[in-house]
Amino acid sequence: EYLQKIAIDPSRWVLPLPPRSSTDVTPFSTTTIIAPEDDNNYKIPSFGPDIYEYLETNALMASLPCRLIALADTDLDNAQELLKQDLQALDGSSSTPQQTPVLQLEEIQVSISWFARTVQCMATLTAAQKAKSLTSAQEQEQFILKLVEEAGNGVNTLDWNAAHVKLEEIQSQSVLEDWALDVLDKVKDIEGVSS
Repeated sequence: EYLQKIAIDPSRWVLPLPPRSSTDVTPFSTTTIIAPEDDNNYKIPSFGPDIYEYLETNALMASLPCRLIALADTDLDNAQELLKQDLQALDGSSSTPQQTPVLQLEEIQVSISWFARTVQCMATLTAAQKAKSLTSAQEQEQFILKLVEEAGNGVNTLDWNAAHVKLEEIQSQSVLEDWALDVLDKVKDIEGVSS
């Protein structure tokens, strides 16, 4: 019931990422190609190294579902009461995402073990979603370059746009998964973190 109640507010489970980085050879619009006859002039946008700094600051904003999933009976003495209070707060609030209340489960300090399980949940869910795409980022990039080669200047097609959306989803899932695995690697030797 808790997960259903928080599902109306995407900010609790969706993490908006900044635009993929552009270089001096990457067009601002992915539908515009600079000199398509010269393959070296078109580079597919990807995230730069600054995405990991962004994730360090913002990734846990979308961790509430995993924080709930990872909650063990030893994490909180009053977990059932806290969750009931959160549900009551959700029941008494507007059904619009802009007016949903801050929940205790979002604000409570978590143990390092609970934190690690939360991040592990995020990594697992991200990997599962990425696996649904049935292609790698590199394969999708090759598909886009093939579209460039075949279409020349007429790349602003449904296939072209769909290919870029799919690529950005794969890239987004990859950076979030990499961030989560990096965090888990950093905390694995901390006392209180179970493997």
